[in-house]
Amino acid sequence: SSQMGAIAETMAIGSAYIAVSATLITFNKYMMQPGHFPHAVHLTATHMAVTFGMTWSLYAMAPSLFPSMDAARADKRKVLRYIAPLGLLFAVALLCSNLAYKYSTVAFLQFCKEGNVAIVFAMSCFLGTLTFSWEKLLALAVVMSGCTICAKGEINFVMLGLILQLTSQFAECSKNIIGEIVMSGAGLKLDVLTFVMFQAPCSLLPLLVGVYWQWSPEVMHDLAGIWPILLVNASVAFLLNLLIALTLKKLSALAFVIIGLVKDAVIVGSSSIIFGDPVTDVQKVGFLITLTGIAIYGSIKLREQAEAATKKAELAASPDEAERGWAAPG
Repeated sequence: SSQMGAIAETMAIGSAYIAVSATLITFNKYMMQPGHFPHAVHLTATHMAVTFGMTWSLYAMAPSLFPSMDAARADKRKVLRYIAPLGLLFAVALLCSNLAYKYSTVAFLQFCKEGNVAIVFAMSCFLGTLTFSWEKLLALAVVMSGCTICAKGEINFVMLGLILQLTSQFAECSKNIIGEIVMSGAGLKLDVLTFVMFQAPCSLLPLLVGVYWQWSPEVMHDLAGIWPILLVNASVAFLLNLLIALTLKKLSALAFVIIGLVKDAVIVGSSSIIFGDPVTDVQKVGFLITLTGIAIYGSIKLREQAEAATKKAELAASPDEAERGWAAPG
């Protein structure tokens, strides 16, 4: 029954994340259209400012929602040592991703994102948080071939759009891995809201430099016409930041990517309906190959987790191990 509970929790978190993320991506594409609010830096900075403001308000009203805040404030320097680079990576990821909407279709950018599984795998193996196996590498080769087919099938290909998107992905994958370490290890074990409250200003500061550099009278003009919609857009971003942190805390960075793939299928479908983005037959085939690779990879990971759980249970069952474990400190 505990396994059923875990599956139900993963499904609930995953579904909420998919719904909010698909909404925000479609919403951001709408905001970046000419005549709405096509200012990527300012849009991203607004998201971070509203996220920071909302977490502060929550903390003022209900500090009990931030169980690890006292420990985090007592050890501010250690927390910031991890979260400051993470904030910078997050700012780069969001900015490049919002800029990419100017040059490429939502569908194409989502196809590129399928490569995140391979990026996370390579980085995790390098850092030693994942064990390498040829089986996993083969599954990822299937994923990457699917992504390549999708990119080749793009009708309106713009190189700059692809470069911005890949920069965004490397920054985002690095951020997610550091995020997982900060939330579950590194002696920090931050709760979701405390994590978001520290991350938001660390992401906002580098973005404010960009806001200053890219300021123009058009920004104020566009803002005057669209600020109520911009506030709604930023509130959706705040909700997504909470869900990302929750997903990273409750599930692994990899589960996060796999849930993301289901989300991408939803987004590709909705963007072709909402924006009329063309999705070619070649891309549909590539997308199916990609999802097959992800499914194979997911099943390998599940088998590994089941084996690890069995080993743990066997160790707990043998009495001499149990005694040694009992004598061990902590």
